[in-house]
Amino acid sequence: MKEFFYRPENAWVGDIIPYYEDGEFKLFYLHGWRGNFREGLDHGWHLLGTKDFVNYREDGACKIEGGTGHILKVGNVYHMFYCIFPEGKQLACHAISKDLQTWEPIPEDTFGPDGEIYELADWRDPFVFWNEEESQYWMLIAALAKGPTNRKGCTGLLSSKDLKHWEYREPLYAPNLHVGAHECPDLFRMGDWWYLIYSSYTGRFGTFYRMSRSLKGPWMTPQEEAFDGRAYYAAKSVSDGQKRYLFGWNPTKDDDLFGWNPPKSPGKDYDTWDWGGNMIVHEIIQRSDGTLGVNVPATVDSAFAQQVPANFQRIAGDWAITDDGLLCESPYAFAGCITQEELPDQCKISTTVCFSGSTQGLGFMLRAGETLDFAYYITLEPQRSRITFRGPIMQSEEGGKTFPYDVELERPLKLLPEQEYELKVFIDGTICEIYVNGDVAMSARMYDIQQGKLAIFVSQGAAEFHRVKIETLEADPALQLEQNINASG
Repeated sequence: MKEFFYRPENAWVGDIIPYYEDGEFKLFYLHGWRGNFREGLDHGWHLLGTKDFVNYREDGACKIEGGTGHILKVGNVYHMFYCIFPEGKQLACHAISKDLQTWEPIPEDTFGPDGEIYELADWRDPFVFWNEEESQYWMLIAALAKGPTNRKGCTGLLSSKDLKHWEYREPLYAPNLHVGAHECPDLFRMGDWWYLIYSSYTGRFGTFYRMSRSLKGPWMTPQEEAFDGRAYYAAKSVSDGQKRYLFGWNPTKDDDLFGWNPPKSPGKDYDTWDWGGNMIVHEIIQRSDGTLGVNVPATVDSAFAQQVPANFQRIAGDWAITDDGLLCESPYAFAGCITQEELPDQCKISTTVCFSGSTQGLGFMLRAGETLDFAYYITLEPQRSRITFRGPIMQSEEGGKTFPYDVELERPLKLLPEQEYELKVFIDGTICEIYVNGDVAMSARMYDIQQGKLAIFVSQGAAEFHRVKIETLEADPALQLEQNINASG
């Protein structure tokens, strides 16, 4: 079955550089071949076209072998800013195009850090925009600021009148938080707020944002600074004029790219994350207080519209099961019920839930067996104000003795009793994308259990699950016709 969340054949999606024009998202991305590379294949930037994040047109390689950057159009000319890494250095580069596919590098525009404001080590991922307040271009760049501590990661700043000659300026944002550079910087305005996005792999791994009323700062950290969890990285955004979308990748655990896999791990669930994976698109949501959340794009949500049967049977605890929902009161114990049907390999699961004030946990078990232990757990934990993802080893004696963490993945989430929360989970092979209330997202991977059922559980409390649905992708009419013809002989 073809993966729904995009990746190229025999390769993986790295950092995405989104651009929007003429009703279409032009998605440049770093093409990761890993061990599948052979002579004649192109590294570097590749280009996709999409209007809905469901169907993609592959436009191929741009013949630019470099790292992350930005696309800017001035007049009839497209400008690409990117980075290269010759002999251990990091340099910003410039190329131009008339059609977004054939690019002409301008070698004389290549430059590195100054060694005075910025360290010579890191200089990558340029982002360029026209600053109307100063009537000149600004470039943001992932850099290290000079200073007395190793916490030098910053969002560097340069300015230019002509996109060729750049003036080094003090960093736009240098909070001394991260040892590594602020990767993949991105900047946009929404309403009265400016938002600065960057990714970091030191201190806390993820894509973060800051907010300010002015480009001059101060850049404030919201209560929850991340858009997603550990399994989402290098995200950059673009607007279609109405909505703004965030493009990142859900990393695989296939290739042990950094050599840190546990030597005795029997499967892949507890291996380390790779660089690159499948493209995941979130819609950015601005809350009334100016903070940001993310939701599944409407086109992705609506693509899963073919409802399949989900008939639940009680396994543990007392459940009231009707066509409209499932209700359980289990104040002192774990209770669960499970579908009679196997969970499709590619599907959307949705429900709305509410719970009592004493409830310790509730949620979904994915690819569960009849004993309600060996599964992937998505758990709302009201007492700890979070949603978590746990794999099967956490339920075993082996996991209890050896696994060093409380959970694999978590996201902060304020959960109040007697209120409804919408929960949507998208499964695509090993990929698991979770959304709560159209506001909070958590990406995950599921490798070691490949089949099983959907189970619902409540732990030490009471909960009601309304309108539990499992939906698959709408069948392609042409493919369906071909299958019917073949079936009829």
